Amino acid sequence: MELQSRFDEIEGRGLGLVAILYDPPATIKAFTGAHDIEFPVLSDEGSEVIRRYDLLNREQETDPGNRFFGIPYPGTFILDNAGRVTERFFEQRYQERFTVSSLLTRLADPASGAARDATLIETNHLEALSYASDSVVAPGNRFSLLVDVTPKAGMHV
Repeated sequence: MELQSRFDEIEGRGLGLVAILYDPPATIKAFTGAHDIEFPVLSDEGSEVIRRYDLLNREQETDPGNRFFGIPYPGTFILDNAGRVTERFFEQRYQERFTVSSLLTRLADPASGAARDATLIETNHLEALSYASDSVVAPGNRFSLLVDVTPKAGMHV
């Protein structure tokens, strides 16, 4: 749901968004319709692409009757305009996810909205701005804690 709530911001930064799920098309259609999902959500029913790219969560692979059978490790690929992968962010557990702000921060865009809640610390030698990538997180969210240190004039690092 975070992806949809931030979709306009993601597009506004010149980025695109596509989700690929292991669910059948009918399940995806029902979900995207019920939650007004605006970005494309594709089906990899049978997890063929997931297996081809070695993204299959092996912990869930043991029992074909398990509802999580075929699930990939949660991940995000960042592609350039030519379709080449430039960054990858993956987790070992399907319950964990990077937040949009955390991904934008890792992509060298710390101005993703979090800095407005920053704390400024100033000494004779430096200024330090500290903040979290997200002001609200939920269990399993991966977020970033950042410190931006600027030496004062005449200071060397």
